[in-house]
Amino acid sequence: MKKFTQILALVLFAVFAFGGNVDAVQRRYEAQVYKVDTNKDIGSQMTGANQRLTGITYRVFAVGTTTSETLLGRIGPTGQAVTAKTNPVSTTVYASDGGKISFVSDPTDATNDRYVDLLVVDTVGGYTAFVKNFSPSIRTVVIDQTRDKMHKGTVWFTPTTTDETSTGITFGQNTFVHDVWVQVITAVASTVDVGLLSSGTNGDADGFRKGVLLSTTGYVKDTGRVTDGTTIDYTAASTYGALLYTSITGSDAVATGGGRSYIGHAIQNTQTGVLTFTSYVSTARGLIHYWFTPTQ
Repeated sequence: MKKFTQILALVLFAVFAFGGNVDAVQRRYEAQVYKVDTNKDIGSQMTGANQRLTGITYRVFAVGTTTSETLLGRIGPTGQAVTAKTNPVSTTVYASDGGKISFVSDPTDATNDRYVDLLVVDTVGGYTAFVKNFSPSIRTVVIDQTRDKMHKGTVWFTPTTTDETSTGITFGQNTFVHDVWVQVITAVASTVDVGLLSSGTNGDADGFRKGVLLSTTGYVKDTGRVTDGTTIDYTAASTYGALLYTSITGSDAVATGGGRSYIGHAIQNTQTGVLTFTSYVSTARGLIHYWFTPTQ
């Protein structure tokens, strides 16, 4: 009897270790996405102000990195094909998933084999939430959409063309954009512009950032720095666009010194608030960070 038990244990070990369910290392993640506005009272929060959001897109990263995870829509029993899922997940797919975050992944998490990082973007207004260590047990993501308060948003750029490309984000009227930064993930010998849809009302494709170098990974510093001349300081050309920045380049002489000023930009008078980027090579990869205050 003892020998039979030992053999049975070995057989079970072999089944689970080598021929078992393919779900063993895959985990399912699902969560509803809600908004909150802390300017509203509790009664409002429990009704209209704290509703499930539509228009959501999201990207899944390996925990602690900017590397995208491999996603599946579902995974079947052993021997059946899996269903791949594009990362980032589009607003269309989000809607078809029942208006919720839903994916399967084998996390690149060497410590717990459980966690991923999740960037959730509400394309209506540009609000975002970054969920560090998102796990299968987390069922709710809340995005702060409080008015008259500065927010930081983040969206990716993964161009498939060198033409102007919409991020999907539309800022509301009377939104004030304070600043825009570019973070390079995949370095390439090229540049990127960030602005508002050029074909829209009062559009400006490089109005926020213009000619930002993508040659080095990390956050890109502005090239518009005050530089010592022979007789007087002067201001070099900036990678900020006309919507956020105004400058005068000096000629290195008394009374002709340069200067610069950050002005920010208010989206108003029916201006189209669609955030776009233009990358001059399609292999560029990175993140666009923006600071904004919605005022209505």
